[in-house]
Amino acid sequence: MSMIGLKLRRFFARIFLPGARSAGVDKAPPNSGEEASGRPQSVPIRVALAITFGVIIAVIAAALILALESGRQNTIALAGNLSERIIDTIVDRTRLHLDPARDQSEFLAKLFHDGDIDPQDEAASLSQLRAALAGIPQIAALAVIRTDLKQLRVERHGDNVIMRKIDMRTVPGLDEAFEMARSAGHPVWGELLWSDRLNQPLVNVRTPLRHEGSFLGILLTTVTVAELSRFLADSPAGSDVGAFILLGRNHVLAHAALAHNPQLFKRDKPLPEVSEIGDRVLASIWNPQAGAVPFAGSSKSQIVTVDGTSYVFIYRDIPGYSDQPWVVGRYLPLDELGSEVRRLEFAAWLGLAAVLAAVAGAWLVGYAIGKPILRLARATSAIRTLDLTSARPLAGSRLRELDEAIRAYNALVAVLHWFETYVPRRLVKQLMAQGEQATALVERDVTVLFTDIVDFTSLAERLSASDAATFLNDHFRLLAACVEAEGGTIDKYIGDSLMAFWGAPELQLDHSARACRAASAIAAAIVGDNRRRRALGLPPMRIRIGIHAGPAMVGNIGAPGRINYTIVGDVVNTAQRIEEVAKECMTDDDEAVVLVSDVVYRSARSGSSPLSVGQRVLRGRHEMTNVFRLH
Repeated sequence: MSMIGLKLRRFFARIFLPGARSAGVDKAPPNSGEEASGRPQSVPIRVALAITFGVIIAVIAAALILALESGRQNTIALAGNLSERIIDTIVDRTRLHLDPARDQSEFLAKLFHDGDIDPQDEAASLSQLRAALAGIPQIAALAVIRTDLKQLRVERHGDNVIMRKIDMRTVPGLDEAFEMARSAGHPVWGELLWSDRLNQPLVNVRTPLRHEGSFLGILLTTVTVAELSRFLADSPAGSDVGAFILLGRNHVLAHAALAHNPQLFKRDKPLPEVSEIGDRVLASIWNPQAGAVPFAGSSKSQIVTVDGTSYVFIYRDIPGYSDQPWVVGRYLPLDELGSEVRRLEFAAWLGLAAVLAAVAGAWLVGYAIGKPILRLARATSAIRTLDLTSARPLAGSRLRELDEAIRAYNALVAVLHWFETYVPRRLVKQLMAQGEQATALVERDVTVLFTDIVDFTSLAERLSASDAATFLNDHFRLLAACVEAEGGTIDKYIGDSLMAFWGAPELQLDHSARACRAASAIAAAIVGDNRRRRALGLPPMRIRIGIHAGPAMVGNIGAPGRINYTIVGDVVNTAQRIEEVAKECMTDDDEAVVLVSDVVYRSARSGSSPLSVGQRVLRGRHEMTNVFRLH
């Protein structure tokens, strides 16, 4: 084997077998347990890319989640603040309409207490009440009910104010009312009163009147429910007919419908129920299917669906205006209050889509990078095993680094195809498999085969140089196929001769039998090729083959600039001398003659009975050698 072959083997060992080192300092073979145990665990590049992109995407997703959670919290806070402002506006509007009536009552009560108004002076009292009524337009009536069961009353009647004196002796329950006012000692909002003249219930505040420690009676201040409804509906918070005030859970005290439909009020049922005012949304406020709202602040809230549209109810209980708590609130479409939430949800979906797109993009990038790398790895695996038939050039890549690697691989394949012309591929594979110790000089029992073409010199004289080269190439192609089929190694070509051996570098116990089978195959191949030549009108070719077995030194032989893996020993010369003996045994009818030594004959244990040629003194030797003819 040439120096080129040795360098090529070392090149393969370094590239494809990372544990291998240069000659002389090599350790265990590539497949040894020592190297395998020290080799780092490998990870597919697609897995590495997936992990890398996964970490990046996870960081992006975490940042997105944090941003969305922060946005969600801010959105909920904003929506809660909005809902609180809505209810605060309605409550403030309600108090703005009712509290002045109470304040006016306290002011008048102070005038009675200080003696500025004498309830016995009916004319002065009525005049003072009229003036007070004019200052507070939402008050429907002011009345002083004295302990002597006389009532001094001023009330609105359209644009006019009517003053009346009413005898209350026939009115039941006054004693109880007086006692409650006396014990309270301050203005108290009482239960609703029905007004036959106005045909509607009245919200009223009752204020005890005192002078110099004496209880004088009650100041009654009333506000109509219809006026309260108009005031609420005209406010910014109730302009879309969504504001309401409920007495208890089922009776409507204020609503836009009550401001324009006085027929909804009835003496036997002063306040209509939520299902009776024609507002289907409000009628569903206590629907058991209602869901909770997460962004309504501290107010109570719930969601209902009416005719396919979702509405949010936001409400709050306010005590003090009646013997039952008032429920003040508003409903509005969910789209109005949840617009910020929906924008956040849209951002969340958009972020999720972006993350999924990033995952898909990462997968595609990993696939785009991993696929050519995988092709390159598979192709280099073929080179590692010297399967140059499968090692074909690869298409380039759009990725610069990968394209450079592929270019280098393609150049390597081209070079290796040139190398395999000069280097025995099978020999290199065997040396790589056995490790560097395979090239050390060792003594080994081998079988050597020599071939020679009969009268090649005269044949070559009739051919041009190129035809002679073509002839030899075809001839050696036949011979090489037979040698390699039996696991032999072609050592060299010498003119028209071929030298091959068995038993190294791979240990072959049946090396002689292999050599004999290869020689028989060569003889058969020559006979077959001669039939072709005769058909073409060409002269037949004749060949002599000599085979001998014995010990030899096997390994690297030569100077540093030119080293061959070859065999050295008398067995080589003996094989060549036996091939020369074939000249004496060959007749004109023989196309191939195969002679073997008695050592080969005994080792091969061939089933056939070879013909003994006899004992011969080989050229350059003194002792006799038994020679047998296989063909």
